[in-house]
Amino acid sequence: MSRQARLQALLHRRPVWLAGGTLLLVVVLGLALSSQRDWRNRAAVLERENTSLQLTQLAHDLRAQSDQLAEHARELAESEAAFRLVQDNTDASADRLALADMARRSVDALLVLNASRAVRFSVTVVNGQLSEQPPDPVLMQLIESAAQSAAASRPSQVATFADDRWIIARPVNARAPSAPPLGWVVVSRSLSPALVAQLARSVSGSLTAQPLKEFDPSAVPTADAFNVTSTLSHDNSSGFIALRDASGRPVRVFRLTPGAASSAAEFSGSELPRADGFVLAALLALLAIVAIVIVAVRRYFRHQRSVDARYKALIDQANDGIVIVDANTHQVLYTNPAFLNRLGYANEEAQLLTLSEIFADGTATPDSVLARLIGADSQMAITMQQRCKNGSFFDTEVRCNALDVDGRDVLAYVTHDVSLRRKAEQQLIENQQRLDKMAHHDQLTGLPNRHYLTAFLPQAIEEARLAHTMLGVVFLDLDRFKHINDTRGHETGDKLLQEVATRLRTCVRDSDVVIRMGGDEFVVVFRNVKNYDEVTLGAGRIVETLNRPIIIDRHSLQTTGSVGVSLYPRDGADMVELLKHSDTAMYQAKDRGRNNVQMFSHAMNRKLKHRVAVEASLREALRLKQLDVHYQPFVNLITRKIVGLEALMRWLHPIHGMIPADQFIPVAEETGLIVPMGNFVLHRTMQTMSAWRKAGVPLVPMSLNVAPAQLQRGELQSTISTLLKSHNLRPEMLQLEMTERAVFDSHSPAGENRQDTMARLRDLGIKIAIDDFGTGYSSLSYLKNWRVDALKIDRSFVRDLVTDSSDLAIVSAIIAIARHLHIEVIAEGIEAYQQVEILRRLGCTVGQGFLFARPMPADDILKLLRDEAEPPKEEEDMLAVFSAGRG
Repeated sequence: MSRQARLQALLHRRPVWLAGGTLLLVVVLGLALSSQRDWRNRAAVLERENTSLQLTQLAHDLRAQSDQLAEHARELAESEAAFRLVQDNTDASADRLALADMARRSVDALLVLNASRAVRFSVTVVNGQLSEQPPDPVLMQLIESAAQSAAASRPSQVATFADDRWIIARPVNARAPSAPPLGWVVVSRSLSPALVAQLARSVSGSLTAQPLKEFDPSAVPTADAFNVTSTLSHDNSSGFIALRDASGRPVRVFRLTPGAASSAAEFSGSELPRADGFVLAALLALLAIVAIVIVAVRRYFRHQRSVDARYKALIDQANDGIVIVDANTHQVLYTNPAFLNRLGYANEEAQLLTLSEIFADGTATPDSVLARLIGADSQMAITMQQRCKNGSFFDTEVRCNALDVDGRDVLAYVTHDVSLRRKAEQQLIENQQRLDKMAHHDQLTGLPNRHYLTAFLPQAIEEARLAHTMLGVVFLDLDRFKHINDTRGHETGDKLLQEVATRLRTCVRDSDVVIRMGGDEFVVVFRNVKNYDEVTLGAGRIVETLNRPIIIDRHSLQTTGSVGVSLYPRDGADMVELLKHSDTAMYQAKDRGRNNVQMFSHAMNRKLKHRVAVEASLREALRLKQLDVHYQPFVNLITRKIVGLEALMRWLHPIHGMIPADQFIPVAEETGLIVPMGNFVLHRTMQTMSAWRKAGVPLVPMSLNVAPAQLQRGELQSTISTLLKSHNLRPEMLQLEMTERAVFDSHSPAGENRQDTMARLRDLGIKIAIDDFGTGYSSLSYLKNWRVDALKIDRSFVRDLVTDSSDLAIVSAIIAIARHLHIEVIAEGIEAYQQVEILRRLGCTVGQGFLFARPMPADDILKLLRDEAEPPKEEEDMLAVFSAGRG
């Protein structure tokens, strides 16, 4: 029998068909079971991915709650109201209202404590209504732990989650960078049922609270600090969200159960027994091979369609956009509704797109975008942009899963919209930049401020050191700016500062920096300086531009500037030295008449140090009562009797001995110490005169020197009036000596106040004398218009009176003018009898000098008064006494 015949006979045998049918049935059932497991695994992967994304979103939403509360805590802690409230010496009512208004819509409870943890403010917020309550123990416990942390380090905040609420504690820091916290601000916000319900609505599954006693802590990752962690369960059927306290211990756990998980579980649990039953039935029903094969094939395709439907339902319910593309052509095969809704395409339109038409990455080319997408995986998300139908873009995070569908390689991309998160992050960055600008720029002029200079100048010095160039620091102070503020108002002063800032910016280079230090002080930093002249020319331009009139509200204002300059590295190697030395040079410019530029020198520094040392010693002298009053007599040049005394301040230093007045009086006038020193002389002189009268010594008129600052204060008249009454002395017994500058400086901001004070003093009966006449203004119009009782001819004219004809002519003219104006003349500095004779012939009858007596203590002058005093009569005043002997 041929081979073909044997094959045909074999095929006609029934057992062969049975065996073939059985083999075919086994193959078909094996394929069905394999396909079922494959699709079940794919569905499980996508379900796990969807659950993981939803857990991530829930964790992000919970962290956003704590981040918002932390931001509110920062705003409260950095507010001026909190800064004042933690200081116990302030009125807290207004600050509490301000803090309450800030916290009304952002927190559930607010607690403010000072550095010693004393409660300054404690309120709770219920439905927008504030209610003061005792401090919550949980909040106080958090403050104690925060204070302990602050002692070891300086944390910006302490956060925890306890009693179903977020709690943030933030220190209220002092202005000094290294100072300890002034107090604490604690805020809390509850994890309300409404918030839990809102979170539950944002996911497709079921979100339930997990009791801690039924929760296994090993199910979630460990942590050692306040955090929100998420993880999938061991069987991937659900996920957990854990909120942890400050120690990292879970205190609140939520369980997320996906909606489609139960259906998939039912399917997997029910189909396997059926499949096993079909296998058993197929093995037993050998006679029904054809029928079983047909039934198996039908059931296979029905099962395939069921799995596809469940898989598609799972993808369609996902909140994140999903797109499946061909791995080779990158053509879109499927998109879920979330993906279509975000991009604005219809399903038919989306099927025509490719990956490069959907995704973008800034200015990157389509090839580079496609390369990034192909290299993506399911573990690490990449950030891309998606292109909408209308041409707009939004930020998205993309994960990729490589799948095999019916033998076809596809790529499933899961996209998560992060545009809102990016927008919130951008807003936080912009807010931080705005706060940084507010902290480092002057609000009035827009110039960088002192804080900016603190950070900028050390960096500029380092750049100059590396480039081997110089750096110029120019310190500018506007002259008499306070006078403009006082006479024109602060609004005009602000506009003037704005115009000065504008002029300064226009007269320096682009690389230079103009900084407002505060008030009327500015600093200009000249960078990349090659030689000395660049800085001097720049400082000169500053003075020149300020000399031009400034028009404010149609009024022309004239201001000038005193400028001091220091150079790196010549005058200092760091910021402190350069600023100090430029400030020293600026004060030197003021001492030299203002409206000029002075370069720093070491001699200038020594002078400043000497002045500072003298000022400190003067303050110590006032405190330790090292100052004393000596008296020098006025003598009638005809009778040689004492007709008056001048009270002179003396400083007996315990180390340096008697210090001349010309070494400390100018410093006292510059620093304002002349006012308490002048008051000391007034009190001591009045006490001495009262004591002399009680001792039965004839009193003579007393002359005291008055500084411009004493006239400017406007309190001199009331002080003298009170002292005269308390010591029962007549005003006629007192004469005040003032320099020409103190009396006649009408350009001074306080000129009118001084004139008013002088008028009140004269109305009181006190005489006014001009000291050192002839060395200052010597204006005859002032002598005409002002009521002056005496002129004291400066010793520089009397010294060479005998030998210098010019001095003789000047003295003769002064005496002649004073006689016609009925003003008495007193010559000071008389040291020779020839001077006395000339003065007598010229008509001057009262003199003072070492020829008659040196300044001496009260006890020594008392002896002279007993023997040589020529007291005025009751009806005589001081002018009459000084006029005695003129006939």
